[in-house]
Amino acid sequence: MKDRCDVAILGAGFGGALLALMLQRQGLSITLIEKGRPRFAIGESSTPLANLYLEQIARTFELPELLPLTKYGRWKTTHPELPVGKKRGFTFFWHRPGHRWSPDLDGHPAYLLVAASPHDAIADTHWYRPAFDSYLTALALRAGVRYLEPARPVTADVDAGGVQLGIATPDGTRTLTARFVVDATGPTAWLVRHLGYRPEPHPYLPERVAVFAHFRNVARADAWLNARRDRWPYLPDEAAVHHLLEEGWAWVLHFDHGITSAGLSLWADRLPARDPAACWHLILARYPSLQALFARSAPLYPLRMIPERPTLFRKLAAPGWALLPSGAGVLDPLLSTGNPLTLLGVWRLAALLVRHRAEPPAEALQHYQQQTLHELKHTARLLGALWRVLHQPAPFTLISKLYFAAASFRETRIRLGRESGIPGFLLTDHPTFCRLQERLLQRVEQGLLPSPDAVRAALEPFDVAGLCADRDGFYPARAEDVLEACHKIPASREEVWRGLQQSGFLLAPA
Repeated sequence: MKDRCDVAILGAGFGGALLALMLQRQGLSITLIEKGRPRFAIGESSTPLANLYLEQIARTFELPELLPLTKYGRWKTTHPELPVGKKRGFTFFWHRPGHRWSPDLDGHPAYLLVAASPHDAIADTHWYRPAFDSYLTALALRAGVRYLEPARPVTADVDAGGVQLGIATPDGTRTLTARFVVDATGPTAWLVRHLGYRPEPHPYLPERVAVFAHFRNVARADAWLNARRDRWPYLPDEAAVHHLLEEGWAWVLHFDHGITSAGLSLWADRLPARDPAACWHLILARYPSLQALFARSAPLYPLRMIPERPTLFRKLAAPGWALLPSGAGVLDPLLSTGNPLTLLGVWRLAALLVRHRAEPPAEALQHYQQQTLHELKHTARLLGALWRVLHQPAPFTLISKLYFAAASFRETRIRLGRESGIPGFLLTDHPTFCRLQERLLQRVEQGLLPSPDAVRAALEPFDVAGLCADRDGFYPARAEDVLEACHKIPASREEVWRGLQQSGFLLAPA
């Protein structure tokens, strides 16, 4: 059996399903191919940048049904049936083996809370991916996307006339001819590997192993900071919660329907066991307070273990095909960078495919490749530097501000309409910031620590969130900080005030 379409998309994760919806709505014929559901996916936590990208995508591609998914308050009001978690910011707790958690470690706060929003209505969200991905797929089908599941590609031939895919289905193998194919299979990167390309190692992130599952009855760590409650920028557990350990780190993401996503990202050479359940229990046993959070918990399925090797595909696109950023390289989820990078890739490819009616020229695809690799490199380098100081609160807090300053600066410019076209990720398209950041990270890679003054000097021109101040580990999202930094955006105080009002930043709706 033979079929034809403009664009075939391999993989119906959120990136593939969203891209299918965008392209179909713009008049292209799309076939979405998925091997089977449901599945767990690492990458469940959105960020302000991810939500702003999704909001801009919704408006640009005339997809108003996506707008409720861009803020926690809208989501809960519009889709109470769709599981979600509230994310008010990033929470970090540092632990010592054999000791209960204490708010002080080596004279430094053993915590860091960086708010991403000032109130719940515009908070970010944790995406319960089995439901979130399925919902986006359902929207794509409703728009007219042809959907094959269970189905998997077995052959792919690219030539001047397009791409011919051999698709294995329960009814036999069928041939699908498309003008363009997007590989949205994530780290599997099926098409790229099938075409003969192999990932190359990169020097930034260490080799890691992830151990993870969804759980019920995971306790909250809010009480750990009760003595400082008057300074909380948000409830500590209403965030992407990170527990930083000698062996790596643990994540905890609470969803509103009683399920918690939790996992470990560990140095590959420090695994206490190769069995995932044994590894999980041995790590928790070393950290009494962390173990207490899981004392009554039960995983919904057996724990899983996957290697996370520091590799990167250098070839991401050519006439007839392209790979999403989620497959180009595996980034550690420490700062929730995967989802916004994927959204940028989806946005850029959709713009190219619509503009060129599914036949973008080689030079446009080369530009997409260069942008993606540049952003992945800078993100991996920052994450790698944080891994080098993972269990040291003072330098980790200092270096992490490079991310938070870049993110809040870009978010503010987007909210105020200061970005034209498709924005870059963080400040990877700002040469001065990139140069300063690389100089600082190079010292970390050499085993040296940059001075606080050097980091503050790099941050100051871009700090619109009060990050240069020492706030004892608590960094709220405050309008005052943005107003005081209006000249950096640049914008007038009146423009900033008006933009904050329009975005819902200033006051929660009544």
